[in-house]
Amino acid sequence: MCFHLAMATRTLGALCREKVLSELPNGSMIKNDLSCPGLRGFFTNHPDRSIYFWDCPSKAQWSLHFLAHEDATSTKIAAGCHPATLLDTLQSKSAATCLDAWRTSFARPSSQGFHFLPLKGNIKNLLQPSYAKGEGWLLFIGKSVTLCARATRAILNYASIGEFRQHFFPIEYTQCLCGHCLVETHRYIFANCHWFAHFPLTDLVPTVKDFVKFLKEHPSAFTFPSQDRLSSEPPEPP
Repeated sequence: MCFHLAMATRTLGALCREKVLSELPNGSMIKNDLSCPGLRGFFTNHPDRSIYFWDCPSKAQWSLHFLAHEDATSTKIAAGCHPATLLDTLQSKSAATCLDAWRTSFARPSSQGFHFLPLKGNIKNLLQPSYAKGEGWLLFIGKSVTLCARATRAILNYASIGEFRQHFFPIEYTQCLCGHCLVETHRYIFANCHWFAHFPLTDLVPTVKDFVKFLKEHPSAFTFPSQDRLSSEPPEPP
């Protein structure tokens, strides 16, 4: 029985990413180059069986491709008696279960860290971990590598400040450079230190937008210290 199939698609690259095709073709057509061993065995060494993938970008405006696309997208298939067993539904449930377990674990101080800085995404709700691209903390921080590093240090309390040195380097000085706090903490830097008083964060749980604004207003906050600050003696306050 002869079996010849021609497929026109505008997403050859996506077929490679989904492991349908073995590799991205150099030209506009590829034949029998399938990743699936079962399908590859069905088409290989059988001259009466073939499958062709044609690269047909939308800008080509091929009428037959347009008609096939319209027919495929307008076709509605009933979900059946047990829609919960469909693959898309099972994948959505699995993703939701994993995300719920992740957020439940994240809510425990032993998981997120006892000095983790909670931030609100808006006026009420705390930011939560998410697997979706562009969500969570990074959405507000942007593309600046330096800003991202400083934000990470501030959120995790893993910066070169007195509170950190008290825990890891107890022989070094711990007081704030302003001279008014014996143990420099990230919350003291946000709300009370006069070195960073241009835009203080007085809310115990600030919004992430205010947090990022504070870091931008004070580019020296949570940066690596200069060499003179690495000594055990604190420098003179300004």
